[in-house]
Amino acid sequence: MAVFAIPNPKKSLSVDFPIEKVRERVKNISLLNSKYKIQSSNEIFNQYTYESYEFMSLGVYIDINLNSLLPTKTEITVEIRRKLGTFNESHEVTHANNHIVNIINYIAKLTAMHSDDIIKLRSQQTQNINVRLQGSKDKNLAAILAFFLGSLGIHRFYLGQTLIGFLYLIFCWTFIPLCVSIIDFFAFIFMSPNRFNQKYNS
Repeated sequence: MAVFAIPNPKKSLSVDFPIEKVRERVKNISLLNSKYKIQSSNEIFNQYTYESYEFMSLGVYIDINLNSLLPTKTEITVEIRRKLGTFNESHEVTHANNHIVNIINYIAKLTAMHSDDIIKLRSQQTQNINVRLQGSKDKNLAAILAFFLGSLGIHRFYLGQTLIGFLYLIFCWTFIPLCVSIIDFFAFIFMSPNRFNQKYNS
């Protein structure tokens, strides 16, 4: 941990809903804001991690942990982690706190919804994805761009990650983007088509 590192912003609260209902709503946050993409989940321990991209920090992870206090009461804990490094600036903490507020608001909104409304939202998202996939990004092309032009961040521009692409360009003389782009190349090669579409075409 850095000398001046600030602890990861975290907030806990309890809601008067059974954990089963809260769990189902937490898994659908992306329906309200596609900026938040589910990165991993552990159904046994009721742990869910979302990711969100940001400028400079390359984004954050949002850890959501659920704990059943009573049959009709659930504790929700939301913690924000930087993907790279730690929090050491006040504006970074402000952004992290905004994520916490957003996530809690989305969980509250989804929990208040009827199951049929969730199904409608999911159906609308599927239709939107199908429309976008007509001009979707190709996994193999992304891998080729990462291999041949990765040091200039061309593959990131292709994937719509303009800010990250500019970072590759700015630091291309250091050869760091070249090393990272080689990692990107193998990541694309071994990534499943479904995972690629979920991450870059949604």
